[in-house]
Amino acid sequence: MISESSESTEDTETALAAADTNSDGELSQEELEALTVDQLRALAEELEITLTATKKADIIAEILAAQEADPEQPGD
Repeated sequence: MISESSESTEDTETALAAADTNSDGELSQEELEALTVDQLRALAEELEITLTATKKADIIAEILAAQEADPEQPGD
């Protein structure tokens, strides 16, 4: 049986790999829109972004805002 934490790690790795389609270390709005809400949440957790939003568009906006505040964050 796979533990919840290892599933979460795999989801996060998959989300990050799926999000950065051009491998430039930055996540565009288009890249984020291609992800599911669960993938976005996993990505935010991996990037240590605290989400307050519940709607997909708002989650994306929060991730983009955090990325602008710390441009090094996605590719650490």
